[in-house]
Parts: sequence; structure tokens; C-alpha cells
Amino acid sequence: MRYFDFVVIGGGIAGLLSAYELREFNTLLIDKKGILNGASGAAGAFLFPKVGFATKYTKFINDAIVKAVDFYKSAGVNTHTKGVLILPRDERDIEKFKKYEPEITLPFEKRNGGFFFEIGSVIDPGEVREKIKVKTETFEVKNLVKKENWIINNDIEAKHVILATGYEQIIDIPYIKIRPVWGERIEGEKWEAEGDLSIFYHKNCSVGEIDGILKIGATHKRGCLECRENTQEAQELLEKANEIITVKKFEISNIKGGFRAASIDYFPVLGKIIDTEMLLEDKHIIKGDIPKEYKYVEGLYIINGMGGRGFSNAVVCAKALRDHILENKDLGVLDSKRLFIKWARREGEKFLKDVNVKS
Repeated sequence: MRYFDFVVIGGGIAGLLSAYELREFNTLLIDKKGILNGASGAAGAFLFPKVGFATKYTKFINDAIVKAVDFYKSAGVNTHTKGVLILPRDERDIEKFKKYEPEITLPFEKRNGGFFFEIGSVIDPGEVREKIKVKTETFEVKNLVKKENWIINNDIEAKHVILATGYEQIIDIPYIKIRPVWGERIEGEKWEAEGDLSIFYHKNCSVGEIDGILKIGATHKRGCLECRENTQEAQELLEKANEIITVKKFEISNIKGGFRAASIDYFPVLGKIIDTEMLLEDKHIIKGDIPKEYKYVEGLYIINGMGGRGFSNAVVCAKALRDHILENKDLGVLDSKRLFIKWARREGEKFLKDVNVKS
């Protein structure tokens, strides 16, 4: 039996950065497809700000963008920072943008009816894989059980396990629902286009040119588990790109697709895994009471729900999870406790009935 302090299950960007934050310990990252070979490998990795009212969510997204650009630069990853022009999608959006403008906190300038942000960047998932090194193995987790420590496939023993499995589950956690959202990126090495490609763009899709390659990507189609990379999807992306620039010629050299993992309220989901059977001891939670003390599954954590902004969100979330595990720092709105409370009020009675039936 091989022993590790931490085992991170799931080799997307959230899992990779979590393992990286814990690299001072005996930490192993595992994935059945290899590192950044799922949805994260298919991501356009566009680091673009969010335009909207100054809500907690918008602030979180834009703070994460700033920290992510700094992080990747410090790690030696080329961020190709040349700015992004975010454009309104339709007439309704034009009116919304007028209301958003006074609440934008990042430096910007008005341009062509939209907002231009100098911080707009794009990174390459392959380069991230090369530059951010952790101990990894490629295999599928078929068995995960708790004894004195966590036992994985009767081969690995871990004091702590971090679940970074995206929309796929290896343990049923009733109060955490992660939705798959299909995203796709196409690339072309032989293309002709009219428009200023010295900057990046975002409207109904994201468009950018890097080292002679034109990249077009979008995150769309919620719950579409049958979605796969195909030429029809690629054509749809080209049509969206043509709303921004005029693509006169485009020969597809690469199509990548994958399922982003999104939470119900869009915020990432972090923290210790709550033992749902604590409802048996405190049934008042179902009626709306906040628990005075939470009961947790020992040594089990989650980092998930990065959505379509995984390469920026995961930078902030991985560090926050590390600080939470090692220093017990508060996770605030990112803590999965928020989902537990909502689930207990909505489905707690049914859960207790099911437990009683099984017992």
C-alpha cells in the first residue's frame, strides 16, 4: 500500500492547481484521462473580465481574473495579454451595458459600443500542463473507502482526499449538484479575416489570434450529455465569430470539446464534505435552523463548479482550499455549506425517510 498526505482526484485545472498548492506535502494527482485532457484541455482558456452589475459574483470573477493573470505570469506561462473588447450581444444588451458602465471596477475604455479591458488574456492549457508540475498518475478510481485513512483501489492510502471530478461523481454527495455545460473550441492555422486581431473579442463567443492560429470558443448547451465535437458545432461557432469579425476563410485544424462543471448558483463549490446524516441528530435544520456545529466526513474535501471560467476561478479557489485545510480560513460564499442548508430545507424530509427505510 502506497501512502500519501493528499490525493487529488480529477486532473482538470481545479485538481491540478489544488495539487500544486499542496506540493510541499506528499501529494498525488490522479485522473483517468491524464492531466488537462478533459474539459480543461478543451477550454479556450480565455481570461476575460465579466461585464455586469457589481454583485458578489461579478466581483469574484473579476478579482479572480486579475490574480490568475499574475499567477500564470509568475509560473512562466505566456498569458498573451493584449486586451479584450467585450461587446453587447443584442439591442437588449446595449441598454444593459449603459447601466453596467458606472459599476465596472476594472480599468476599461469604451470602444465600438463595448468595453475594452487591457487585462484580457489567453493561455494555452498545454503550456500550463508543462509549466505547473506535480506528481501525477493516470488511472480510474474504481474504489474509494474510508478506513483509518482513505483507501483508493486497494492500492493507495491517503490521509486527505480532494474531489475535483467535475460533473462526474465517484461519491454520492446529495447536497451538491454539479451540472454539465458543453463547451467547444475550434482552431484554424489557414484563415483569412477582416478586423483588428491585435486584440481579443467576446460577444456570443470568444475570438482571438495567437501565433498565427485563430481560436474561437464558447461555453453553451447546458445538460447536453450527448454533445460531442462535430462540424455542425464548428459551423455554429464560425457564424458567431462572424458577428464580431469577418471570417472569409477558415480551415479547421483542431476541434476540442468537453463538459464544464457548473454549480446551481454559479459560484464554485469548496470545502469539507458535510456528513448528511447530521440531519438525524438535528432535525431542526430541515425547518430552517442554521447548525451550531457541522459534522464532516473526515479527510474529504471538494473543489468543483468552476464553470466556463475554470482557468481563472481555479487559481483563487485552489489557494482558498489550501488555506482552509491547513489554516481553517473561512471560505465565505464559496463554502459548500451554502448548498447544504438549501438542500436540507428542500429535500431533508425525503432524505430522512429514505434513511429510515434503508435502516
